[in-house]
Amino acid sequence: VLPASGPVLGFDCGPGNALMDAWCQRHLGMPYDADGAWAASGKVLPSLLQRFMTETFIHAPPPKSTGRDLFNPAWLQAHLEGFESSRPQDVQATLLAFTADTCALALRQYGAGSQLLIVCGGGALNTALLDALQSRLADVEVTPSGALGIAPQQVEAAAFAWLAHKTLRH
Repeated sequence: VLPASGPVLGFDCGPGNALMDAWCQRHLGMPYDADGAWAASGKVLPSLLQRFMTETFIHAPPPKSTGRDLFNPAWLQAHLEGFESSRPQDVQATLLAFTADTCALALRQYGAGSQLLIVCGGGALNTALLDALQSRLADVEVTPSGALGIAPQQVEAAAFAWLAHKTLRH
């Protein structure tokens, strides 16, 4: 969160693409859901989404950080108990909704009044995810970092290069 004034805030808010990528790899043998097309072919399972949203990490205040240490295939398998007969594309659609919901929730809680959400990483290349974010954040402009001149897959590297530069300049 980069406010016009006040402290900058950074934290992980949810699974990002980790669960969607793992599910896609498991069912399609692909490393990711290109453009979110597979998720878009499914239907969100509301009761499964509700189960995902009970994850304690989602509701913990910042500072917080996670990744595949929490949001991994074992986490997903445990949460899918009782949903074994669900269509894989419906689970993918639900995972996409989960990712969008966690991002929107975090922005509403910790970036209230934000006018712009810049999406980077693999999520910026997922049109279905961008659309889901925009539908949840109607009063916020959702845009991929590439539209602002920083390639989505290079944002983290650029940030660390900037931090290194600032450190060397004291």
